[in-house]
Amino acid sequence: MLRRISARYSRGFLAAVIAVTALVTAANMGPARATDAGPAVHTTPRTAQHQDGSAGE
Repeated sequence: MLRRISARYSRGFLAAVIAVTALVTAANMGPARATDAGPAVHTTPRTAQHQDGSAGE
């Protein structure tokens, strides 16, 4: 009986170690990087003006 309990805990511990390793690896990968350094086609340049026209008035 002790052997079955030990095997159960060792499988659970091994699964936990694998899960933590996978999460740490995924967290350290970071976001995907773009292959092209240019701006995206759908973006427009930002301006320093407010869109509603109420800048300091």
